[in-house]
Amino acid sequence: MISALLIALFMLFMFLRVPVSMALGLATILGMLAGGYDLMTLPQKMAASVQSIELMAIPFFILAASLMNVLGITQQIFAFATALVGHLRGGLAHANVIAGMIFSGISGAAVADAAALGAISMKEMPKAGYPRPFSAATVIAVATLGPIIPPSIMMVIYAIIANVSIARLFIAGILPGILIGALLMTLIWFMGAAKFVAYPPPQPFSWRALFVATRKSILALLAPIVILRGMAAGWTTPTEAGILAMFYSIFVGAVQRNLSFDKLRYALRETVEATALIMYIIAVSTALSWVVVAEGTAAQLAELVSRYAHSAIVFLLITNVFLIIIGGLIETLPAMLIALPILLPPAKALGIDMVHFGVVVVVNIMIGLVTPPYGLLLFMMVKIGEVSLTELVKEVLPFLWGMIGVLALMTFIPEIVLFLPKVFGYKG
Repeated sequence: MISALLIALFMLFMFLRVPVSMALGLATILGMLAGGYDLMTLPQKMAASVQSIELMAIPFFILAASLMNVLGITQQIFAFATALVGHLRGGLAHANVIAGMIFSGISGAAVADAAALGAISMKEMPKAGYPRPFSAATVIAVATLGPIIPPSIMMVIYAIIANVSIARLFIAGILPGILIGALLMTLIWFMGAAKFVAYPPPQPFSWRALFVATRKSILALLAPIVILRGMAAGWTTPTEAGILAMFYSIFVGAVQRNLSFDKLRYALRETVEATALIMYIIAVSTALSWVVVAEGTAAQLAELVSRYAHSAIVFLLITNVFLIIIGGLIETLPAMLIALPILLPPAKALGIDMVHFGVVVVVNIMIGLVTPPYGLLLFMMVKIGEVSLTELVKEVLPFLWGMIGVLALMTFIPEIVLFLPKVFGYKG
């Protein structure tokens, strides 16, 4: 009863447009009061939930991405991608995908990717003749790769909750991320070939332009390789990889003579604000989940799911539907933190690999970012791209269905996720 009240209050506050961080806190406090819980438990649970050393990776990856933006390194990556694939049908859209995949290997957050790519793409693509709604839809589809291609803030949090290796989870996200990126490029080509979208003429390919763009961006392009190689080889922990990414960004800025005290101060302020919000949401969502578990609701729901999900595949299909729905209604981080206490016990009981399950969960939550009615990235790009929500939803639907198709493949063929971890010694 208390759990239902708590969730209902949270949804009510969200409907009233109360900020998600405040909605979580208010719903938890009122739910605890109604259930007779001691409110002194709330700060204790909140404080305990953010004391994991692995969570230190989050601010470092956020700072690295912020530095890449303010130092102009993201623009260099986009220029390289344009020189590489700009000659294809829908060239700038393809460049958006390539740039997003590279930047995903640095940032670890969908919102950061959308902000960085949106600032560039929504200036360049409409100016070149691409429709604004299509340009905005491309940006948000690509931004979902941020938490799938490592490093990933969402994967760090999942790994802590599910007690699995962060490094193995990172490696497991590489192939699904590449597969989704390839699918997006295929859809872009098809929509142009079928005349669903009117593309401007592609720019001619130039080896000289590619050479110049590569030379200018070579240090930025090496960043994902440095980060991933360090973790895959066991040279660095994910937290140390975050520190490495931060210092590497500063190094690139210094070598290119773009680094300044004002830019560093701006990046630090942006990082503090983003980290504080993420940590607060983790803390208060954990407290909310604790009430749900304490009430026995999580165990009852897990038992109910187990009763009808007689196999791992059936359970994963139920999970996919559940997470896509909840991801379209609630912001990504609270959605995952609320859902995991319910989903993890039956997943383990059915023998589902926790690394495979983690990537499936993250991809589901990312699909929720572009799923109406809430879809955080939809509303973000309405503002950045200056387009209507109706136009944006219409243009993003082909990408959304494509991502759901990749999710289905991952669900039925776990080796898509587990192949690379097994190459690096994961036994499952």
